[in-house]
Amino acid sequence: MQPHRAPAPSQVYSLVVLALLGLVAWSPLAQAKGITGIIGFAHFDYRDPPPVIERVCKYTAKYSCSCRVGTNVSFNMISGCSNVSAADALDRARIACTQLCMNAERDGGGFGGGGNVLSPVRTPGTGVSLEGSGTVLPQGRDGYVGFVPRTGEVVGPLTEKEKLGEWLVEQTQAPWLWFEPGNEATPWEDPKGSAAFVQAFWSQGGAPRPLGPCGHSVQQACPLQDVKLGDSVQACAKDEDDARLIADSACAPLRYNALRQKHRTLGIAGDSESTQAPSATIVAVAPMQFIGLLPSSVEPIGPTEDWGKLVDELLERTQGTTVWLSGPPAYYSPRE
Repeated sequence: MQPHRAPAPSQVYSLVVLALLGLVAWSPLAQAKGITGIIGFAHFDYRDPPPVIERVCKYTAKYSCSCRVGTNVSFNMISGCSNVSAADALDRARIACTQLCMNAERDGGGFGGGGNVLSPVRTPGTGVSLEGSGTVLPQGRDGYVGFVPRTGEVVGPLTEKEKLGEWLVEQTQAPWLWFEPGNEATPWEDPKGSAAFVQAFWSQGGAPRPLGPCGHSVQQACPLQDVKLGDSVQACAKDEDDARLIADSACAPLRYNALRQKHRTLGIAGDSESTQAPSATIVAVAPMQFIGLLPSSVEPIGPTEDWGKLVDELLERTQGTTVWLSGPPAYYSPRE
């Protein structure tokens, strides 16, 4: 199978927002190893680039960014940032365009309302992780498409979603992937019976019907209420211990993914030499007030006024190369 490429209010207000996110006491950030910098910020062409671009970038370049037709985005231009050259700034803008469009296309599939996770292979002993995972989304009558987050590659559409899942697992070297079924009447046909499922649901409505064969089922409370995804999770696996482990560890990545979608993601920071997809998210909740979200935790990091150090902290914790920048871009510019 050959893949096909597709074309950050007042401080009081910020504390209220943080309380709603479940903020707890936090320790000071680790010593930054050196700010890796902005790769690109998205905006409309009739607006000036975010002030932070002019403040911290030696070279800038604008790149017209068009996402896949039908994708709901709030930008059509990317301002790239570089301390090397204008050409490098343009390359960085292209990278940001690819990643931000892929992010918007994935969110457009409706995953935020489903909360389904699938593993087409035996569940790992480490439980559920977002790192390296691909995404399978329905595409009308044409079947399903698969997104590879670390490269931006798209494969499909294919009618056999199980084969698409196997290909994504091979490409990402991660056994887990996000699956938005689109139609619950179309289950995941797993001939080996080794697939495991996680589904977010509202407890008052009862547990949902599993997406596939369910040897053992575990239902568990999960704090998803503030992101309108549900208040519980159901885990299904061939082995009872696996099902319980998955249920224990699934809440954090589900909540992270929903929170990430809840905020406007309009920029990327990190190391542009790699095309790996962002591994964590920074949310600007007020001018120079930032929190960090990790896929492995339901608790945010922060608040802090230094988003550059927060970038480094998130990269170190996730062993990643880039992070999403969310919230009004103007919030990233230092106060006068």
